Amino acid sequence: MNNYLQPLKSSRLTNMEFGQLMNRHLNDLSTIDPSLLTDPPYNSYVQQITEKFTLYEKGLAQVHKSEETEKISLADTARDIAIDAFSKSLKLNFVSENPAEIEASRSLSILLGTFKNLPKINYEAESLSIDKLIHDLERENYSGKVNLLNIGKYVNRIKVTNQEFKTLFSNRMVTEAMSEVYDLKYIRAEILGIYNDFTAYILAMSKAHHTLLFASTLSLINTARKYYSDLLARRNTVLPVKEQPTA
Repeated sequence: MNNYLQPLKSSRLTNMEFGQLMNRHLNDLSTIDPSLLTDPPYNSYVQQITEKFTLYEKGLAQVHKSEETEKISLADTARDIAIDAFSKSLKLNFVSENPAEIEASRSLSILLGTFKNLPKINYEAESLSIDKLIHDLERENYSGKVNLLNIGKYVNRIKVTNQEFKTLFSNRMVTEAMSEVYDLKYIRAEILGIYNDFTAYILAMSKAHHTLLFASTLSLINTARKYYSDLLARRNTVLPVKEQPTA
């Protein structure tokens, strides 16, 4: 094989793509026969990259966690609004001309009143309380009143928004990602420094020693780098602008 390194402008990779590249390198290198891993500097480089990449992944998780936190907050607001809309629909029926509707509204308001301060309690408690509220509203003695007032859409809105919230909340990133602050830019620079030293070492050793370890490693590195170089090339390709006719 040729003793060269496939060029790669890693600075143009997004943080996620850089993480994917490093992850692919580590996965590829793990396929090398363990009996070949007898070179101490080689093993040291891989170990250093692995340790730094673990921190990098936590940093990525922290960024994602922040995005998820915002989504969860918005989902919580949506269900609070749904509850408020349901409450207002009951108040409108207090002025109905139909005594049965007024009584139904009063009964449902009493039920809702037993679930106090829903928007102010913690996420888990609010989810459980809303589940209980929906369960009660769907019971026979209350579902008829909901149907009488034709406010089933408000009940369904509460149910749907609560389920959407619970789905987001249950899929949140692990708490560990929020327990420390990770400087993604700094960690990436550290990984890149070790990575560049490692690839330079592999290139030099593959030229000096035609052993399977260095030849295989160089081939794996080049294959991954070519994939991401091609990705960058496709991204940076600018379609030609159609020539405009001159006056």
